[in-house]
Amino acid sequence: MKKANQEGGNKVLAFFKRNIYFVLIIVCVLAIGTMITIAAVNGSNDGPSDPTINDNVDDDNNDVDDDDKNQDDDEDDEDEVKTFAIGAVLDDYTVDIGFSDSELVFNPTMQHWATHEGIDLLAPEGSSVYCAFDGTVKSVDEDTFYGTTVVISHDGGYETTYRLLDEVSVKTGETVKQGDKIGVVSGEALAEIAQGAHLHLELTKDGVRVNPADFMQEGDK
Repeated sequence: MKKANQEGGNKVLAFFKRNIYFVLIIVCVLAIGTMITIAAVNGSNDGPSDPTINDNVDDDNNDVDDDDKNQDDDEDDEDEVKTFAIGAVLDDYTVDIGFSDSELVFNPTMQHWATHEGIDLLAPEGSSVYCAFDGTVKSVDEDTFYGTTVVISHDGGYETTYRLLDEVSVKTGETVKQGDKIGVVSGEALAEIAQGAHLHLELTKDGVRVNPADFMQEGDK
């Protein structure tokens, strides 16, 4: 029995000696394969994060950008309301008839009841009339009933109309600044003449008539 085991061991040893190169190649191949497997496993653990996470981050950033844009739009709207404010159009005046686009008010000149599309500011004949806000002169029209009427366009869709003027010093297309003199109060225009000399001031926003008093500074109302 001992001799048989010895002979078997000798045969195995002889086999390895004859095939040593093949054995070494097999061992090397197995070692390389093991190393590649380990590297692949480690690489999968350290790989890029779930792309859905990046998508969520981008979506969150987009949501923030949208919120910022909406906030900017709201601030722009608020700035527009705050920015347009009618400056003093006369040095001294008294408000006579206010704006009324729904309720009827009595017109002492025409002796009837009607809406009133602007506000009437009583002032002595010849009083200087000033531009309410920066803009461009849209038109200058002369009329025996309304005297001279000046319309000025402003940013934001606003337009101011000045009626019952005389000695107008601006022309169509001219750029004017708030406080620039545009004419004087007429004492001869027939419209609303029963009230005495005054400036009739109108304001529109995107073509719709609005109350000028709502846009006048507190001390100018």
